[in-house]
Amino acid sequence: MSTKSTDSNEEITAGIRPTSILSPEWNQQTLFDARNLFHTQFSNDAWQQLHEPQSGKIHKPPVYPNHVLHPEVIPSLNDVSSELSRRSNVHLSDSLALETLETEMPMEIASRFHDELQRAVQNRAAHDRNTGQESVVDLTTNFQNAFRPTKSPEPTDEMNSACEYHHQQSFLTSSLSHDKTSLNEAFQRIKIAGDFHDMSHIEDLEDSVAPLLRALVIREKYMFFSLQSFPPKVANFLSKTLESEDQSRRTSFSVNRPTTEACLNRHFISLTTRAPLEQLDEFECLHAKIQLLKSNNTHNTNETKYGEPELYRPSVIKREDAFNIPLLPSIDICVKPQKGIYCVYMLDEKKEWIPSDYQSVDRDEFMEDYTLLSRMIMDGPLKSFCYRRLQYLKAKFELHGLLNEVKEWTAIRSTPHRDFYNVRKVDTHIHAASSMNQKHLLRFMKKKMKTSGAMQVYKTKDGRIMTLKEVFDELKITAYDLSVDILGVHADRNTFQRFDRFNAKYNPIGQSTLREIFLKTDNFVDGVFFADLLKEVIFDLEESKYQHAEPRLSIYGKSIDEWDKLAKWCVRNTMYSANIVWMVQIPRLYDVYYANGITKNFQEFLANLFQPLFEATIDPASHPDLFRFMYHLTGFDSVDDETKPEKPVITPDMPYPDEWNTKENPPYAYYLFYMYANILTLNQLRKERGLNTYQFRPHCGEAGTVSHLVTAYMVAENISHGLLLRKSPVLQYLFYLCQIGIAMSPLSNNSLFINYNRNPMLEYFERGLCVSLSTDDPMQFHFTKEPLMEEYSIAAQVWKLSSVDMCELARNSVLMSGFSHEVKMYWLGSNYQEPGVVGNDIRRTNVPAIRIAYRYEAFCEELNILSLAYKSRQEVSYQ
Repeated sequence: MSTKSTDSNEEITAGIRPTSILSPEWNQQTLFDARNLFHTQFSNDAWQQLHEPQSGKIHKPPVYPNHVLHPEVIPSLNDVSSELSRRSNVHLSDSLALETLETEMPMEIASRFHDELQRAVQNRAAHDRNTGQESVVDLTTNFQNAFRPTKSPEPTDEMNSACEYHHQQSFLTSSLSHDKTSLNEAFQRIKIAGDFHDMSHIEDLEDSVAPLLRALVIREKYMFFSLQSFPPKVANFLSKTLESEDQSRRTSFSVNRPTTEACLNRHFISLTTRAPLEQLDEFECLHAKIQLLKSNNTHNTNETKYGEPELYRPSVIKREDAFNIPLLPSIDICVKPQKGIYCVYMLDEKKEWIPSDYQSVDRDEFMEDYTLLSRMIMDGPLKSFCYRRLQYLKAKFELHGLLNEVKEWTAIRSTPHRDFYNVRKVDTHIHAASSMNQKHLLRFMKKKMKTSGAMQVYKTKDGRIMTLKEVFDELKITAYDLSVDILGVHADRNTFQRFDRFNAKYNPIGQSTLREIFLKTDNFVDGVFFADLLKEVIFDLEESKYQHAEPRLSIYGKSIDEWDKLAKWCVRNTMYSANIVWMVQIPRLYDVYYANGITKNFQEFLANLFQPLFEATIDPASHPDLFRFMYHLTGFDSVDDETKPEKPVITPDMPYPDEWNTKENPPYAYYLFYMYANILTLNQLRKERGLNTYQFRPHCGEAGTVSHLVTAYMVAENISHGLLLRKSPVLQYLFYLCQIGIAMSPLSNNSLFINYNRNPMLEYFERGLCVSLSTDDPMQFHFTKEPLMEEYSIAAQVWKLSSVDMCELARNSVLMSGFSHEVKMYWLGSNYQEPGVVGNDIRRTNVPAIRIAYRYEAFCEELNILSLAYKSRQEVSYQ
């Protein structure tokens, strides 16, 4: 299939990858004809120029320095700010002389060789028909044969090396994947034919590449400092693209553990008897790694009756043992806040306190990066380029669906046992206080009225203690009278664009007293009702087996002992399940606390949030329950109404937290920066002690201004909502390049901010952003006992999602969740961290290799365009 554009030099082709030819002699002659024809079209000089990047040596993995190189040290990116200032409508005038990524075979070589092979097949078939010979050609099985040497005269060594290299790159995943059927089938790709080096048709590319690379470097810095994740593929891309500018020390980074590639390098170095790794040719090194992986998979694992490796199974933690965690000894470390950020001090040989060498980001640096990103998202050429790339990705996915939907269906149908109902799916955004539906809450309240009516549950302001029956008698309501309509906790049309009314829905029957009795952890009954209610919600998840959640518990920052109370509640009630992990949400309510005399300044608010966490990490015996609870905590969330008026940015004249003693609430960026800066220090301290680290996953982009998303792009592992990304193509494209997770809740948004049919979730998904479905508040928005399945079912009906689409969304939810590495290995496959097809196990995810390969190749294409454009820009600047 071929669709020609108006430009004669461009052609969009959906090609079928050739795989096997049933007649060996016929195959050898045809392949030889194709190779010869293809080789004659390239001069030796041209081939050498294209092949030169591929023949470089593999360097040893660089050692990451004690500090990450700031973007300012990259010479060509230093003038991004001034360029944005003086930029007007600039158009490309000359064709760009572009190079190819060192780690990929040039796309034009692969595509042209493929085209010549198809022509040779057609010519050979026509010749056979004319001569009366019969030939049976099957272009849909085993592409590996297309690159094997034939008995016919061989082309040049360079040609064979390139073809073999491309074969190894393309099939590294297939040789290790368990989705064998899908990989052996043809995968119809959409490719751009013509002059691959001429990118003058991509408008504003030259003006956009430097700002985009600068933005990627900024996020990499903040993620690395805080021990949060950054895509290794993007880190390697930045390293290779910017290595000529003193960036050779940059390396890929993964939270808490080396990547499989790094482990493989170390294993390979220790086992190989050949030359040292740095002296090996890139193809030779890759080939040896493939053989090593095959050997490991064959000999070092137990195999099933189908000859495939057994699935990884993590150790099971029993509920009664979940909080029986031994306390670590204390260490000689102290922490002290400086301008709102906790700093760690250690004892030296002279027994004097000295600052640690932990990474840190000061406020001035943050403001500089924030200001630059804010200017980028308003730049005209950059907006145009990002918008066009996003539109291209969306259209490309639609074409992919038309070409490969049947093959994707065939792949998942051939997978035994697995379907959408029994793949792991995580509710990545749900609040514990509203994690049950309204009918569930009603039944629970009626049950407690009948069984615990005489229980003392509430203490009034005047000191009077009331039983549960007395509370309802005062409201003049009996258990028989209660209904979901009287409960009044469900959102309706009156909550649209009214966040104040929505918050009031948390109060059953409009009474804050009932909310405190049934939906709080810190109350007169020590949260026993809330614990029982959550256990019923957890039991429903455990019954479903394949549904999981990350409920948010609240820490308000009103007192220093909040963390201890919450931890004690968790330990006393054994709030553990293999189907959930806990997150903590922090409402941005400093102005309320200050107005009520609860806190004196913003520093006291921060101390209430973070000081107990540092103390429990340094000396677990001082907060034993908190130390054990922190083991099951995965991250922090920042919540509140984003539509509140505020100063949009942090300015140099803003007071530091210890000086912020006014009734004005700090802006969103101020909250997030100081939360991030303290999480950064806490994560480094916990990593040094061998403890788990935390993600920062704030609510962002639901309403308010786009500037909130700029802050989240810098400091957040992933976000919840992200609706406003639809208004900023630059940020949306950056979220795509960095694969930042977005937990979207279309039913919640439908009741509060945007109608369901206008929700951008489908658009984000088609373009390749890492999105997942979540429930937010089942009590307000859902009707069934399986709210996550309700969310999926409505999305599937409205947007006509296929089973593959829903399984991909489920896989995304696991990837962006805070569940442990070992659990994710069990749910997704032991190689889930690897990019591309090798990171997918269809036996676990039910996502076919065709879909994963499409996503990965589209992603690599975007990085390739940026790399080629940047190198071309540098060549022009040097001339």
